[in-house]
Amino acid sequence: MIKKVLILVLMLTITIGAFGQSLEENLSSMLNENATLYIQPLGDAFGASMNSGWYHRSRVHKMLGFDISVKLLGAVVTDENKYFDFVLNENTMEFDLNSIVPGQNIAPVELTFADIYYETDTQTPTFFGPSDPDSAGALVVADNHLVELFSDHLLEQLTADMGAAAAQVVVSGAAAEISNFVANIEDLPLPPGSGLPGLALPMPQISLGLPMGIELTIRGFPEAEIPDVGMFSMYGGGARLNLDQFIPIPLFPVDITAGAFYSQMSVGDILESSNTSVGLQVGKSISLLFFGVGVYADAAYEMSSLSIGYDVDPALGIENDRVSFDMETDPGLRLGVGLHITAVPLTYLNVHISQTPTNQTLTLAAGITLR
Repeated sequence: MIKKVLILVLMLTITIGAFGQSLEENLSSMLNENATLYIQPLGDAFGASMNSGWYHRSRVHKMLGFDISVKLLGAVVTDENKYFDFVLNENTMEFDLNSIVPGQNIAPVELTFADIYYETDTQTPTFFGPSDPDSAGALVVADNHLVELFSDHLLEQLTADMGAAAAQVVVSGAAAEISNFVANIEDLPLPPGSGLPGLALPMPQISLGLPMGIELTIRGFPEAEIPDVGMFSMYGGGARLNLDQFIPIPLFPVDITAGAFYSQMSVGDILESSNTSVGLQVGKSISLLFFGVGVYADAAYEMSSLSIGYDVDPALGIENDRVSFDMETDPGLRLGVGLHITAVPLTYLNVHISQTPTNQTLTLAAGITLR
């Protein structure tokens, strides 16, 4: 078991390291509104995964009963969440036109992205979209529009110095230079996605039974330094309470349990995710000598938040080189069903499928269990 946990820690470290670098590189070429649209499916998937796998049956452990588990938490992303329409916003870029008409003192012109590129509904991948750069498309320079804007700006600047007629002659004579200047403004490639069909997180976890039908659970990894990314940490915990013990019916036929859980993950100074789940589990478990089986259904109300920080690509000419923002995913109801099997004494296998407002999730778990 210890060896398995260490292997999973290593695998997760490698995965998060690669994920962190590619995420920051892609976000650096985007601005706030588009970065939100790009990263929203990742926030939804993080929340759906991190709120999964807290239990593997409907009843709690008896006093000092426990399980030590390794879980694989997965969230599948739908096709509609793999693309978004890139939004042209009001951030500006500055252009120095003095090279077009040498010897004149021309003030720089500031243009928005909507001035520079064609305003079209450019569909481009989210984080979970295709990884092929050709699938991402690009913002295409509005050549004719820019020629007109630059010509008008030059005409306005030169008119103040030499009069309208002379200014018109100079600008007309510089038509080729203006066109060449615009031709050197490149289209803006949009970031590709990761190509991942969803998000999968390995998770070590321990649960312990306490008096009065209470069960405590903790999960996570030791904090670790990831080269070129920063500190990585993942932790969480919560509790469940057996409710059918309060129902005054002897041999009540099903287990009813309520639970509340919190977890958090951070990846360097790029990403931080916090997640809360409060829910109810109803089911039945049967043990026959060395074999046991149980089924359960559950419902939970869940909330997640995602904080993003990234460095803006200097080539974009944006004043602020560091952008950060908080993103709340829509809270909602998760519904699921699960199955656990004990085929070998003191061990268990579990599979759980659920649906959140944004993702279908699958949890696979195995571990050592007692009582």
